[in-house]
Amino acid sequence: MRRPSWKKLVLVGTGGTVLGAALLVGVGYALTDIPEASAASTQQATVITYADGSELGRVGSLNRKVVPLTQVSDAAQKAVLAAEDRGFYSEPGISPKGIARALFTNVRGGGDIQQGGSTITQQYAKNAFLTSERTYTRKVKEVLIALKMSQTRSKPQILEDYLNTIYFGRGAYGIQAATETYFGPGAQASRLSPSQAAVLASSVRSPAAYDPMRHPEAAKARWAYVLDGMVKKGWLSPADRAAATYPFVKPLGSTKQQDREGPKGYVLDQVEEELARLGGFSEARLAQGGLIVRTTLRRDAQEAAVRAVEAQVPTDQKAVVDPSCTASKADCLAQAQNALIQGALVSVKPGTGEVFAYYGGHTGNGGFDFASHEHPQDPGSTMKPYVLATALKQGISLNTRFSGSSPKEFDGYPVPVSNFGDEDYGRIDLVTATEHSVNTVYVALAKEVGPKAVAQTAHDAGIGQDVKLADADGTPALGIALGIYGVPVIDQASGFSTFAARGISTKPFFVKSVREQGSRDTVYTAKIDKHRAFAEDVADDADYALQQVVNSGTASTNGRLADGRPAAGKTGTTQDSNDAWMVGFTPQLSTAVWIGRGNNKPIIGELGSPRGLTGGAAPAKIWKQYMDDALAGQPQEQFPPRAGVGRARSVDNGGGTDTTVRTRRPRTRRSQDTTYAPVPQQTENAAPETAAPEPVRPTRSPRPVVTQEPPPPPASDPPSEPSLPPAPSPQPS
Repeated sequence: MRRPSWKKLVLVGTGGTVLGAALLVGVGYALTDIPEASAASTQQATVITYADGSELGRVGSLNRKVVPLTQVSDAAQKAVLAAEDRGFYSEPGISPKGIARALFTNVRGGGDIQQGGSTITQQYAKNAFLTSERTYTRKVKEVLIALKMSQTRSKPQILEDYLNTIYFGRGAYGIQAATETYFGPGAQASRLSPSQAAVLASSVRSPAAYDPMRHPEAAKARWAYVLDGMVKKGWLSPADRAAATYPFVKPLGSTKQQDREGPKGYVLDQVEEELARLGGFSEARLAQGGLIVRTTLRRDAQEAAVRAVEAQVPTDQKAVVDPSCTASKADCLAQAQNALIQGALVSVKPGTGEVFAYYGGHTGNGGFDFASHEHPQDPGSTMKPYVLATALKQGISLNTRFSGSSPKEFDGYPVPVSNFGDEDYGRIDLVTATEHSVNTVYVALAKEVGPKAVAQTAHDAGIGQDVKLADADGTPALGIALGIYGVPVIDQASGFSTFAARGISTKPFFVKSVREQGSRDTVYTAKIDKHRAFAEDVADDADYALQQVVNSGTASTNGRLADGRPAAGKTGTTQDSNDAWMVGFTPQLSTAVWIGRGNNKPIIGELGSPRGLTGGAAPAKIWKQYMDDALAGQPQEQFPPRAGVGRARSVDNGGGTDTTVRTRRPRTRRSQDTTYAPVPQQTENAAPETAAPEPVRPTRSPRPVVTQEPPPPPASDPPSEPSLPPAPSPQPS
């Protein structure tokens, strides 16, 4: 007998493998029953807990109204298909190309189920019959159920079931409940226009990420994608598409949810959005329930944040409508609400990025979250630490002396730069310039190191890449040193935590783990996302300078922590007291505090500041009260000593003669990622009891504006640090 050739063996082996796989699929298909919809996933809410396991809140409600497909407008049906499954009526319940693409991506991603490649039939099978288990076994079950459903149920029946069960956001399940939630009581799914239908269809993929109030730009882009898809499929004429305009959508707070009232409502929003970004937990799955989500928030810290903010920012403010307002009643009321004083606080653990406390406002229920990325605020002088770190990275020592005269002109700057009261500090080093927030020195320093380098340092430290630290042409201006570009409160807490962690930047996060109710096995565990932003020697020198702000500078009156606990930080106030900040840290905790108005108007004569609110007043009081409470019972950790990076020079507008005192470039040691042993803190002379005044930023108007300030006020009302007028930022409406 002849021995079979290797080609025949390969052919026979391949054929046997294919036949065996087909047999397994056939047997699996035959044995697969379409189960009843999971009662547990629709009746049990998702429980959100603090880090200690105690309950923070719940997600999931039964706001659902079932309607037959005949009571859903054709435009609404087609809009959902255009958004989620354009081949619904032609494909056999699954998308082989989608599954193959998802499988390839998942394998490259390390084996976790990252993408689903799901059709509408698969989505319905997953949401109605299966758990959120992220395994290939569950994916196979989903495919088999979808295949069997497509053979036993008609396409219209599957679409009807899908439209009545999917989650559209804002607590609404099913298209009829969503219609009423987004467009008002009495609105009917049967009368949805293409534009309205596209709004709802846009939210299916990620309700929080595409909510018109939370993310208007993303929502409108997705809305356009849906309408364009309808045109491509011949479901909408090009003329009707050209005439389509984005419809009016009810504000987020219109439908009250008891579990979203108060500050914790914004925390639950952040948790939802983070879970949606992870890829394995859509809002639909989260709202169906059956999950336990453990967050990073500490109950004591969160409660301390609420107490501290609301001790300074009243929660009983009344929105008074301007009688002369000629806009609609809703718009006039919105303008009145935007005039109310708001406060925000975010606290992050250095080295891990865990969010310990989060306060975006006191209303919750869809109000404006002033701590989030959707509401960046002009940071004023709290941007100066990034300028300082950039200089230290480039080898410029803290001993380097600059001219602190005022006013002072700079090439490339539109107006002369002034210090507070035009005070002339003479030639001072960077420690003194930081302690007293001398504008003329910091603009000169930004010019020396380059605004682009400052922006990069800020991004490396924790200011998100999506935050634009540049003019419209993409070029950062010298004004970056004085905080002319808006920055989210959460990003400032993260950025300053990098100084506390000796140059290690960590991405802030809320979700620590997720597990199924009734199971001890976790289906998600957070991983710390960190990188080195700058050398630890750079951080040590910057920390030394920032400690003087709290010891004897603009934060010393209201910002010193109890029992002499070492702390570092920076105050910030924009021109006319539009925004007031205190951002500071200990080695254990970094916290950012902001106070302002939704309409970006000045705060004068309120919160105990008759001449205008400053960062050293109410924000510093909030910061101190919170930090004292949050750190109570924890050991006092010392900062490392001053490292002495770089060389000392005498600089005048970028010139001058080098007088080297010590040459030492920033360096990173192997021990940089480990905790350091406490060392004695180095301090300067005893701090005065009254804070030094924070300087004035020049306005961006063609003519210089010099603010004449009265003598330094008493300790209860620290002097101001007005700066450049804030750049226009998105206004809540």
